[in-house]
Amino acid sequence: MNQRKPHNSRWVIIGVNKPVMMRRSDDETWLLNPRRRYILNADLCEDLAEHIETMSDLQASSFYRPLHSAPRVRLPGSSLLIERYRDRGLGDLLFITGPLSYLHHVTGGEIKPYLYTYAERGAVLNNSPLLTHNNPLVGPLLYDDLPFYNFHVFIDTVTEYCEEPDQPNVYDAIYLSLGIDPATVDSRFKRPFASLLPAELKQLDDFFYWVFTNSNPHVDLRKTGYYVVAPFSNSNLRTANYSMWLEAIDLLAAKRPVLVVGVLRDRMPSSDMTPGEFVNALESSPNLVPSGRVINLIGKTMIRNLMQLIYKANCVGSMDSAALFIAEAFRTPCVSVWGSHDPGVRIGYDKEYMDLAIWEQRVCAHCPCFAWQGFPASKCPKGAQQATCACIEYVNAKEIVKRFEMVESQTPRLVKAASPQNAAETPA
Repeated sequence: MNQRKPHNSRWVIIGVNKPVMMRRSDDETWLLNPRRRYILNADLCEDLAEHIETMSDLQASSFYRPLHSAPRVRLPGSSLLIERYRDRGLGDLLFITGPLSYLHHVTGGEIKPYLYTYAERGAVLNNSPLLTHNNPLVGPLLYDDLPFYNFHVFIDTVTEYCEEPDQPNVYDAIYLSLGIDPATVDSRFKRPFASLLPAELKQLDDFFYWVFTNSNPHVDLRKTGYYVVAPFSNSNLRTANYSMWLEAIDLLAAKRPVLVVGVLRDRMPSSDMTPGEFVNALESSPNLVPSGRVINLIGKTMIRNLMQLIYKANCVGSMDSAALFIAEAFRTPCVSVWGSHDPGVRIGYDKEYMDLAIWEQRVCAHCPCFAWQGFPASKCPKGAQQATCACIEYVNAKEIVKRFEMVESQTPRLVKAASPQNAAETPA
């Protein structure tokens, strides 16, 4: 197995000895001021070591009031701060929305937490009625701000670094970290929630019009319906053969228009071809616009655009990645492909999505291994030569199309929330 650095779960209070620029994400850099104190996960302090003047444990602070120690009668109307280890992905951020919806529900809407995120990833939670100001907060967290909140929640890990075969569902793990018995929580609150505004759906209508005017013959996505396919993942462990996705896209395009989405970053995982080769092959498809059958939106959509597209889609195809959890939040059916992870750990309380999940567990004696950094050579069928999870490698395009056909045959479809504005408030 690849060497890895153990995760440090400590939250610390630090002071710096001079102004320090701290790059935190692709589009976000913080300026740390020596006159201020900040709360960071200890994992993030290594690069700052030469500039750190003071450091102490958050749990030892007199300002720290963890939610799990709070009397439940004091929750309604309380001011609650939530800080999630921010280097996690969009899916991990969406997992928090289930418990947020639960807190909103049991307090009659009186508790709306302040949640800190990175600006780019946090956009997935914009316009959420579950949060104070309907949006997450961004930037570094100041230690001196702690007294302004009645209670605090600092979540470092949930199940991300756990390789135990019987690990808990992510929602159960989060509820336990909040001091809530997960057995008392209805399954409606063990799935993600998200919101869109009417103005955002107007932007989607503008996109539909663009497709209509640029396709020949004209394709009206509002009338025909469409599929969204998200073939990319940030990890080799969750990446399928791109040739399989090309075949699936071609077969699906014979049924409905297919919108292919994703973000291309440096060092994206390869499988039987590189992501760049996949895009080139997609671009050479005879079904591509202007025919209107396949529309390549890779690298062309921001998070909110992706949410709009998924909200209106007939069905989504995805790996264990953000597109799946956005679809689940909007009750859009999603065919998901799984490998080293058991889908029950993430979507186990949502039967409709479990029924559409493809997990060829039987092809590997060690599945699920829950590997999170690299292929475990001692367990994988091909040993050190394993480039794609054996369970994912076994998945074929026809099986994916079969699941899409299952969705088309379902009547009625999954029940969506009454309107995009209150999608987070009215779980189906």
